[in-house]
Amino acid sequence: MKKYRVLVRGENLLLAFEEGPRRMGFYTTRFVEAAGPEEAESAIVESLRQDGELGALVLNQPDDTPLMYVEEIEEVGSLRDASGFSFYPYEA
Repeated sequence: MKKYRVLVRGENLLLAFEEGPRRMGFYTTRFVEAAGPEEAESAIVESLRQDGELGALVLNQPDDTPLMYVEEIEEVGSLRDASGFSFYPYEA
């Protein structure tokens, strides 16, 4: 298995703030072992979809789903722990 660093961009997340809900986007970097880049992409996107911490923040209705795009995939020599998100205001 190869090791990959994957940069993911998320869009259209409706998040709660004190002043009310706002649309946000995010960037996050994750690391994964996979047979190839396609498998790495699928594994990371699925893990983000199942992320309970992120899911608890999202207020989107089923017909207004957040979107995720893999921006970069790079083979690396070792895996690192990576978590967290860098959020930014999102405008469609």
